[in-house]
Amino acid sequence: MRLRKMRFLGLLMIILLLSGCRQQSSYDLQAAECAAVLAEKIPFADTLSPLSKEMGLVLYPVAAEDVAEHSIYVSTGATAEEIAVFAAVDSEAAERVKSAVLQRVEEQKASYAAYRPAELPKLEEPYLQVAGSHVIFCVSDHNDQVNKIVEQLLYGKEER
Repeated sequence: MRLRKMRFLGLLMIILLLSGCRQQSSYDLQAAECAAVLAEKIPFADTLSPLSKEMGLVLYPVAAEDVAEHSIYVSTGATAEEIAVFAAVDSEAAERVKSAVLQRVEEQKASYAAYRPAELPKLEEPYLQVAGSHVIFCVSDHNDQVNKIVEQLLYGKEER
């Protein structure tokens, strides 16, 4: 009997330790807040303006039923700078949203290749993170700073 209890406690301890190592799958992230914070704190070269919800779903080929909330900021067109934050309905929808974001990147590359080739490096390595059902995308010259802000919003970590 004592051996069973010891095995049970040992197994329980392992389960608890392993569950502490798993990544968080649900985040309390508001798309509008995240996009607004990025727009405010990242030193963009161009002026970014919020896009209407309807235009956002035109710009990004995302099915409306895949998205619970989204917020998009676009530049004047003089640069490729952009912010798009999506809260998808689930993780599978988030993967579809990610594909739509990557499609948008390819369209922007084709557009800026002849118009403003100096913008292509930003589009070659944009910030793109999928966290649970959230997709955070930002085109800027400041991916490290974007990452710090996003981590703070997702995990409550303080900026360094």
